[in-house]
Amino acid sequence: MAYTTSNYHTNLAYRLGETAAPSDSTTKAIRLAWANDGYLTISRRRYWWWQQATSTANTNTGATSYTEPTDLKEFIELKIGSTYYDQIPYTANRNHTGAGAIVSLPSLRSSFKYYRFGGSYYLIPVDDADASTHKIKYYKRVSAVADAGTFLIPDDYAPALEAYGEARYWMSITQQAKAGAPYSEFEEIVKEMEREQSRRGTGHPAGFGITEPEDGFPE
Repeated sequence: MAYTTSNYHTNLAYRLGETAAPSDSTTKAIRLAWANDGYLTISRRRYWWWQQATSTANTNTGATSYTEPTDLKEFIELKIGSTYYDQIPYTANRNHTGAGAIVSLPSLRSSFKYYRFGGSYYLIPVDDADASTHKIKYYKRVSAVADAGTFLIPDDYAPALEAYGEARYWMSITQQAKAGAPYSEFEEIVKEMEREQSRRGTGHPAGFGITEPEDGFPE
């Protein structure tokens, strides 16, 4: 089941002691803004497993660069045909061109790399125009969800958005003391999501996957 804005409105209304989701557009817009604030707050904490996606948006044309998927936040893997490419920092690209693209391990072989700049990725060495498919695994950049839309967050953790919405509701009517409990509930659900992240081997301190360095590691 996908968690929709309709699910959110109904569940938040029940949490607030109401009998049904609001019908007027102003109240719905305000409450949906609360949900999106919580949603984007969660998405910035980690590169979550539920943000993973794949794309075959490009094929080899011999071009200098290729446009990234519009919702790409971070690469996980780039494979072209049967060849895997290793990502390098933009500032290191000049060290891997020409003769620098050849290494000895222990016999000579090509070393395929790419770097990112300005919404595009650049291959080293430049590919042949052989129409090989670019297969990309990546983390999606989460955006605010419009009314009648669907949140990426798994159903089991969707109550975090409702808790966040409830906390914002109490804040909006200057009942700050009542906001503490739902905010704590929000954080507990996010912590459990982090534990699930570790169980899946994604973003774990042992080195599986990518974590947001400024946030530390999941428990």
